[in-house]
Amino acid sequence: MSEKLSHRREIQGLRALAVVAVIINHLFPKLLTGGFLGVDIFFLLSGYLITIQLLELSADGSMRSNLLKFYARRIRRILPSALLVIWVTIALSFKYLGPVIGNETLGDARWSTLFFANAHFNSLKVDYFGQGATSPLLQHYWSLAVEEQFYLFWPIALFLIALISKKMTPVLLTASLSVLTLFSFISIFIIEKSLTYFATQTRIWELGIGALVAVVGARTSPKILQWIAFLILISSLVLVDASDQVPGIVIVPVLLATVILLNVSEGKLHLVLGNRFMHYIGDLSFVLYLWHWPIIELHRQLSFTELTRSDSISLLLVTAILAVLTHHLFENPIRFNKYLIRHPAVTAISGSSAITLSVLATYLIAKG
Repeated sequence: MSEKLSHRREIQGLRALAVVAVIINHLFPKLLTGGFLGVDIFFLLSGYLITIQLLELSADGSMRSNLLKFYARRIRRILPSALLVIWVTIALSFKYLGPVIGNETLGDARWSTLFFANAHFNSLKVDYFGQGATSPLLQHYWSLAVEEQFYLFWPIALFLIALISKKMTPVLLTASLSVLTLFSFISIFIIEKSLTYFATQTRIWELGIGALVAVVGARTSPKILQWIAFLILISSLVLVDASDQVPGIVIVPVLLATVILLNVSEGKLHLVLGNRFMHYIGDLSFVLYLWHWPIIELHRQLSFTELTRSDSISLLLVTAILAVLTHHLFENPIRFNKYLIRHPAVTAISGSSAITLSVLATYLIAKG
């Protein structure tokens, strides 16, 4: 995936809209009851962008070299900031919430570092929409786990299909993704309802839709349809709530609307999604998402009260400041480090070592 595509203004605008929706839903839940659908938008965008990147890589060079480049990019993009927030959250939990919550956070951190947080929280019977109960400080890492699990098997599958037949690759990819997406969607109604929100198998279809669009190509829709899609997306964020079955059929309209908005040609709508402010928020979207939940939940567990409007505004400001500092002083220097870009093997070894050391540290601290 070229930097030009990944930073295309309407896609950055969709990223910005998604992360703002999630944060508003957590800070002002009555204002945007369906804001949690921002995560579903992220899933589709991830499936789309990652598959385009993989298709570009599979067109030339060796499978081993290109897979190494792909995983090195993912490591530089995801791992540094993810580990930073994990360990800051661990430190804050011990300092302000005590050893019991601190040790629970250590356990959550272990699975979050390994990108199996979703399975871990399902095993603990964590309810995403639970009312009046405290939530894990790293609960939001469930969505990163789903994405990274998809990134582990999908690139290998795609490259193997490309090796089988260059001419038949689009057909085989379309067929494979269609079957995978269908079975994933059906699984929502088969497995235990309390497990569907965090489960990988009930979320793959959202990434799969994005991947399918990447394979067949995103089309430019009529301008009136682009506005209708935008209105559907905003309406879903406002009207959907925790009483609806999520994941489920209620997500389909917002995902289809997102597909239409992948190619925006209508001038005013392009200005809405592609202005400089939205573009910048899109750049910050990952670190905004990482920081917002532990900040909110730490405050909630310290205050023992519902968030007031002033609380929410203050927490939003703290999240924004931490996100900007992390983005410019930590995330980008590592992500765009020229040495690491030229040496993907070094990135892969460093990332694997960081994960291993982080997991070992959670055990050592717990025993100490």
